[in-house]
Amino acid sequence: MVISPYLPEGATGFTTIELKSNHLGTARAGIVSCTAKVAHQGKTTQVLDAVVSHQETRKTIALFRCTQMILYPK
Repeated sequence: MVISPYLPEGATGFTTIELKSNHLGTARAGIVSCTAKVAHQGKTTQVLDAVVSHQETRKTIALFRCTQMILYPK
């Protein structure tokens, strides 16, 4: 899973500070989807939350919280 935050003007990229995941279930068949939303969108750090769920049953399979550090050129 790759979570790409919005990059502020002048930023060249990002690196992951922390990635926390909770795996709650499995999907043996069908389609899974991931929905992510920004919990904090700063100029130096950003935090995103993501939920992975089974499309047909809507059962939550995994939860993620990712903290990113925004990188700028020297």
